Amino acid sequence: MKTLPRGLFDALAAPDALWLAYRAVRTGKRRGPAMAADELDADRDIMALSRELLAGLYRPRPWGLRLIHDSKPRLIAAPAVRDRIVHRSLLGAIGPHFERRYLATHFTRGPGTGVHQAILAFLAANRRFAFRLHLDIRRYFPSIDHETLERLLFRELRDRRVRWLIRQILRSGESVYRSELARVALGPGVLPLPPRTGLPLGSWFSQWAGAFYLDGLDQFVKRELKLPGYLRYMDDFVLFAESAERLTAARAAVADWGLDHNSARLVSSRGRRPVAEHGLARANPHRRAGLGRIYDQGRRLARRGARFDPEPAPRPDRGGGTAGGVPRLPGESGGPGSEPRAAPTPALTHPDGGAPGV
Repeated sequence: MKTLPRGLFDALAAPDALWLAYRAVRTGKRRGPAMAADELDADRDIMALSRELLAGLYRPRPWGLRLIHDSKPRLIAAPAVRDRIVHRSLLGAIGPHFERRYLATHFTRGPGTGVHQAILAFLAANRRFAFRLHLDIRRYFPSIDHETLERLLFRELRDRRVRWLIRQILRSGESVYRSELARVALGPGVLPLPPRTGLPLGSWFSQWAGAFYLDGLDQFVKRELKLPGYLRYMDDFVLFAESAERLTAARAAVADWGLDHNSARLVSSRGRRPVAEHGLARANPHRRAGLGRIYDQGRRLARRGARFDPEPAPRPDRGGGTAGGVPRLPGESGGPGSEPRAAPTPALTHPDGGAPGV
């Protein structure tokens, strides 16, 4: 197992590396108030940040918290601008080393992958295999164990100061789940979290660490279970096979792996009911991506008792042989007293391309 070289901390804490990280952080956000205020003295702040890191005096600042209501309440934690710079510089130094082992079916592995590529891969596998099993991990980010994450990272990180920096970032994220907004978003059933547990949702480091945390699961499914179809987007993953029995056995093996390696609690994607009822489904090879919106809209309206017609209703004629205000010629279809036109008879052709009888 190849390890990262010593002296990595000096490289990521250098002013040049921090300046490149700052330019990546400000991309697309220069008009924001936080970034605009920091840009006035960016060069001085970066030099001061470099001195803090090299002297071992760096301490992350408090996170900015806000609550959003998506399908469920979510707590978004944004680090300060100087902390974002440190995160970017750290991941620029260690990220490529770990990312090169990711599978091609992992769609949060970095630039060039994302939800659109995951959807296309899902639709392709859905047409190819007979059965699929959609699973996720309950309360994934709040359940990430710091000791497990450090064990996965530190076995290839020999630089003690890089380890110290990662511990500083993880420790600062624990305060997010002790806030009042966290109690509103997660509720008493989840909080308080055990010590050294949880990654705040909203920082680049948390997204990267969350994607890396389940890389062992990807390797386990592909190399030991040897399932023919598999894809993952963060903590949502789908297994594909030609038999339901194989997927049921794979679900038990994946659940055991999560408890043994990452202390993760596995659930089906549609609730806490048995997987045979909700998580396991027969793939539909005939449904095409372009028809997805029509099917979904029709099912929603049917549940409401409304009538759904995917074909638009024809516009009525407005009298005087017009339809939509456009005059029609006598005998043209749609005019008063006109008869419907017969459909044109298709021309017959020989399989070789010529006319019949030639």
